[in-house]
Amino acid sequence: MKYLINWGLLLSHSHWITIKFNGKQIRLCARCFGTIIGFLTIFTLLSLIPCNALLNPFLCFILAAPGIIDWLTQSWKIRKGRNDLRIITGFTNGSAVALLSFIPLPFILKLKIVFYSLILILIFGLIGKAIKKTYISEF
Repeated sequence: MKYLINWGLLLSHSHWITIKFNGKQIRLCARCFGTIIGFLTIFTLLSLIPCNALLNPFLCFILAAPGIIDWLTQSWKIRKGRNDLRIITGFTNGSAVALLSFIPLPFILKLKIVFYSLILILIFGLIGKAIKKTYISEF
């Protein structure tokens, strides 16, 4: 039977972990799995226990920083990644997104924060790869 969506590719598009569910093995992207768990955890906690002290955009950047650093150092091939670290940094990324959703800012401003952050991360990633490629090709 053909499916319209390749769920295997969608769920395990990058370094995956295997989870047994209902007698079947399911492969999930480690960082995305951590992100979903982090988002659901923090979103649920902030829904049940309002805490205005945590609603700070700067805290979102601090929570997202480990995931950004982890991804950049892996994409620049400075170090090898590990799935346990990917799950942890995914959790902090998901926590940052959940926290950002509770901050009382206009939705368009939140989108701009996420969009500009992603563009900046992508630029750093591409610059790092170019520098690494140039540096390696000299030797």
